[in-house]
Amino acid sequence: MAASETSASDGGGSGDTSIPGVLYRFASAPQGFILGALLEPLISGVDSLVTQVLDLIVLVFQGDGPGLVGTLGLADIPLFIGDTLIGVGSALGGSAIGGTGILGIVDTIIDALVSFATIGGPLAPIILAGEVVLVVYTVAFIGQRIILVIADAVPGLAGILGT
Repeated sequence: MAASETSASDGGGSGDTSIPGVLYRFASAPQGFILGALLEPLISGVDSLVTQVLDLIVLVFQGDGPGLVGTLGLADIPLFIGDTLIGVGSALGGSAIGGTGILGIVDTIIDALVSFATIGGPLAPIILAGEVVLVVYTVAFIGQRIILVIADAVPGLAGILGT
């Protein structure tokens, strides 16, 4: 009997009298063996589910990766807003040298007004002063309208500005 106990305890021996390791574990604790056989796939399935949920959370917050390429996440919202504002600003502002955007238009208008004032001869300083007043008034009027539009678009800002 000592020989069979020795061969059974090593989990699988050589010869016909030995019991394979799986059968020995089942024979020694059938309840634990059955629970292990049933719970192992369930636990691995739960592990897979948790991994997928965590990957989904990372995708929601970070997107596919850094930057504005692929699927965007919540972390990309400030980057997207900044990029959009820079694009709008560069389109509106433009370049006075290139004659694009608002700066190009303002540059063209100022050149036209200065050339008109030079035609006036001795009245050129008076014409130029009138043009400066007109330009400053127009810029102030447009700036006020822009501020009012922005104040109406942002909740609570109109009350702060007193508009």
